[in-house]
Amino acid sequence: MVEEPVWHRFWRYFNPVNIFKELLFGWKWAEGVLFLVLILLQLLVWTLGVVHNSTLDWFGLATGMMNIITVVLVAKGRITNYFWGLIYSVMYMPLAFQSQLFGEVALSAFWVVMQFVGVAAWLGFMKRDNLSEKDSQDVVATKYMTFKQWLLVIPVFLVILVIVGMILHQAGSRQPYMDGLTTTISMGAQILQTAKFAESWYAWLLFDIVEIVLWGRAWTGHTDPSAFAMLGMNLALSVNAIYGIIQWRKLTKKE
Repeated sequence: MVEEPVWHRFWRYFNPVNIFKELLFGWKWAEGVLFLVLILLQLLVWTLGVVHNSTLDWFGLATGMMNIITVVLVAKGRITNYFWGLIYSVMYMPLAFQSQLFGEVALSAFWVVMQFVGVAAWLGFMKRDNLSEKDSQDVVATKYMTFKQWLLVIPVFLVILVIVGMILHQAGSRQPYMDGLTTTISMGAQILQTAKFAESWYAWLLFDIVEIVLWGRAWTGHTDPSAFAMLGMNLALSVNAIYGIIQWRKLTKKE
């Protein structure tokens, strides 16, 4: 049997029809409700920001929406999450720069690169979604980390955290170590996600909680007009991370 060329596999998933097919179809009832709740949560907190700042931060709202679409598709195991993730990563960069969160700027640049790495890593590991009876779409094959992998990841994470915090302090970041914490956690979570490890969702949940604190400080200390949109986004992402933990556990058990 002749192996399907990589370009053919890429186009099968990332042609415009399939990108919007995976966004609009293949949703279970509970998933649709969750997605709607996340969008409404983002809109609610953004509206509070509009009232408070008397500023319509449409760009911040759109950025948050792009990320919500991305993470919901990641939780569902859909490879097209990387299309939306690329859009979000590019949009997030100027918002982080505006708030002088330089670690977040570097992080968004890292995310841009990792979207392409993620596509390459996931392409060969897509399988038919057996969790949905009427779904002909594909999901990624996930797995759990071994004990030895945990022993390697934790000390490396702590060393990187200290180094990143020191660099951001010298660069003049407003919150160097909190900024460094989100940068380090997210880099680790993105790498684990790219490697298809289900534990990535625990890292994303921790990241979202720290981001809530980070953007909360950005708002109270600088009255950043985008802070409310980012707060709403990360509240929604925290809820989705819990869903991701449950969903990827199911996907892993199917192996």
